[in-house]
Amino acid sequence: MTEAVFILALTIVATTLVLVARTIAGAISGRGPSRSELAQIKQRMDQQAAALEESQTTLTNQSTQLAELQERLDFTERLLAQARDRSALGAGGAGGAGEKRG
Repeated sequence: MTEAVFILALTIVATTLVLVARTIAGAISGRGPSRSELAQIKQRMDQQAAALEESQTTLTNQSTQLAELQERLDFTERLLAQARDRSALGAGGAGGAGEKRG
């Protein structure tokens, strides 16, 4: 889990806990939450759940992209290493053949 996703999840949890604590405090003081307050709490929780799900989807997509980029980088490094090996072998082989002729 990246730092950004962790902070987002922590914020969502903290906000939810504050809303629940306010509701409980209102119930203890004798004043229960009104229907509009409950509707607002439910709406906020739904929004936060959607935001968290979106963040998780984004993180999954970025992880997939990162894995693909790592594979491409590995492939490119192998190609470069092969090209260096071929040029080193080609230069050594051509030089050796030239010395024998001369």
